[in-house]
Amino acid sequence: MAGARPRDWQPLADQDPVPGDPDRLEQLGRKLRKTANELERQVRHLKAASEVTSWDSDAGKEFREKAKKCRGRLEAAHKRYKTVADAVGDRIVDHGPDYESNAAATPGNYATELHRAQRIAEIARQEAREAEADKSAAEKNLDGLSGRSGKGDGAKGDDKGRKEKLEDQAEAAAKSLESARNKLKKAQSIRDEAARKARNAIDDVISDDALKDGFWDDFAQVVDVVANWTENISKWAGIAALAVGWIPIVGQGLAGFLGAVSMVATIINIACTAIQVGMGDESWTALATAAVGLLMMGAGKAMTKVSGRYAKGLVDRMQAAKSGKLTGRQLKRNRQKFNRDAGVVKGLEKGDIGKSIREPVTELFKGSTWKDGFKGGYREMGRVLKERGNGSYMKGIGKSFTLADSSAASSLSEAKDLGKGLKDVGFDVNKLSRRATQLSVAGSGVTAGGLFIDEVS
Repeated sequence: MAGARPRDWQPLADQDPVPGDPDRLEQLGRKLRKTANELERQVRHLKAASEVTSWDSDAGKEFREKAKKCRGRLEAAHKRYKTVADAVGDRIVDHGPDYESNAAATPGNYATELHRAQRIAEIARQEAREAEADKSAAEKNLDGLSGRSGKGDGAKGDDKGRKEKLEDQAEAAAKSLESARNKLKKAQSIRDEAARKARNAIDDVISDDALKDGFWDDFAQVVDVVANWTENISKWAGIAALAVGWIPIVGQGLAGFLGAVSMVATIINIACTAIQVGMGDESWTALATAAVGLLMMGAGKAMTKVSGRYAKGLVDRMQAAKSGKLTGRQLKRNRQKFNRDAGVVKGLEKGDIGKSIREPVTELFKGSTWKDGFKGGYREMGRVLKERGNGSYMKGIGKSFTLADSSAASSLSEAKDLGKGLKDVGFDVNKLSRRATQLSVAGSGVTAGGLFIDEVS
């Protein structure tokens, strides 16, 4: 192994002008050569197998056809490894310690050429350091002579001769320094030419062979990127949709928009997974898992829809009681029906899950979805929060926050407000709030499970 490269390259450069490790390149070249030789051995075996004629049957013919195709790809792989091994080099050729032998050497593989370039650079470095020292010494002595004055004629004649000699020495040192710089340029050009030659050889061998990516390889990469993006979009948009539903006025619009984005991303992701299954890049299990996740999201949204229907129906009874239009008997009957219905939650209706899957997609293309999600009622939202918090937005947020889904959150907030004026009438608002929240949280949990099903599968 070669010693460590010098760190001080003054006066030629601030840092190593020809960096690299030829020995490590040589090791890499040996590994590549070993792989190329093994591939060549396998190609011979496949060639022999593909030329067997004694197995004369349909199965034998099919085997020989597949062996030929496989051999073609192996031959391409062998050519790639062999070409790269030749370009990088699995053996460094040393051309000696002197500049002339290295400068006149026939170009070889990249590891050899890098070694040769570094040897020339080190020679140039040593010559430059010696030339710099000689030049400094000569200039220092010349400075000493210039300070000598008032001497006799004989002394002046000696100083003149010495000055001319020192000037010649300084000039020779400067020429040696320039020669060292030219040698360094030679080293860098050797390295650069070897790198260009190796790069071109590798580019040529991979540009058009049996292993080169075709249309379907590029298409598979695009599908994989889209699948990864849509998976993340579906997950985080779905989480955001579950988190914003409690916000007054605009929460339901935002939740609807984000839920639609999540659902569309999920459907696209399933389509990508189906394509990957067809191309053999994914398993049927992955597709089934994605489909189960979509159904869980639909079921969860359907459950929260039940929660919304439950809460809204009871709030309608509270509004009727608050209106003051009911007689005493009607108010009593209304209260009895409210308390009875508050204890009974109707389950899913036919088509709820399918509708919950379709709705977000269709809602995404409605102008109202965008309007409600981005323009609707932000000032009104602030007013409601401030009003609920008795002038404090933070207190208003605390009073408005609920774990219920957006489909029930607005109804529950309204029920709390209505309940303040119906305290003496006997409406069990707490039961309404508790049941609606429980059902809504359960639905959100199922939806979240659908969003994260890929993470645990």
